[in-house]
Amino acid sequence: MKCKWITLSLLVIVASIKVQAAEQSEQGAKDSAETVVITYNDPRDPIEGFNRAMWDFNYQFMDRYLYRPVAHTYNDYLPRPVKTGVNNFVHNFEEPSSMVNNALQGKWMWAVNAGGRFTINTTLGIFGVVDVADMMGMPRKQDEFNEVLGYYGVPNGPYFMAPFLGPYVTRELASDWVDGLYFPLSELTMWQSLVKWGLKNLHKRSSAIDQERLVDNALDPYTFVKEAYLQHIDYKVYDGDVPNTADDDELLDEYMKELD
Repeated sequence: MKCKWITLSLLVIVASIKVQAAEQSEQGAKDSAETVVITYNDPRDPIEGFNRAMWDFNYQFMDRYLYRPVAHTYNDYLPRPVKTGVNNFVHNFEEPSSMVNNALQGKWMWAVNAGGRFTINTTLGIFGVVDVADMMGMPRKQDEFNEVLGYYGVPNGPYFMAPFLGPYVTRELASDWVDGLYFPLSELTMWQSLVKWGLKNLHKRSSAIDQERLVDNALDPYTFVKEAYLQHIDYKVYDGDVPNTADDDELLDEYMKELD
């Protein structure tokens, strides 16, 4: 009988120890979960926490329920000549500012090209609806003032995800108004400017339909879009000939070490 009580006591003690260990383990997990802190260390994106919140709003709500359906409707139901004509008409307004911006960078041939395009398309192309200049071997190359600043070494500045509008770099936000000072953009009313902006961005969004799967299937859609946008900004500043930087080499070295 005494042996049975001893055995029973030992079982109770072992069970008690297991319960205490489980409770301690659970408490430790809770403590570690409470102390988890997410940090962002991309110097190009110093307000990443805010930007990610705005990305979630833009991507999960505005794009899903408004921009994407409108873009698909525009793309699916408007004939291609109509979409092309509207896009040509909108971009024709920007040729004079592009002429000035190319001249400021010393790109004289492109400046002449932009001026010639505006003259030809406004007259022969029915106010720019038909891109006659492109048919004559004068391709569109429109530079914005923020690209002029980038050409002369002004950095991009912090990355910013604007609510409703999408990604920007600070240099764009600080300088985009300059392009509106030139004719004919300077002659547009506020409502005309909004319509022009809306049509231009609607065409851009519809053109990005083929890339939707890339974003949707990315491990981190926010980072995917950020990197693509920053590369796009550099591509425009350097006219496609983006130089390699030391940072790029360091990132490549780190990536290769991870593979090893």
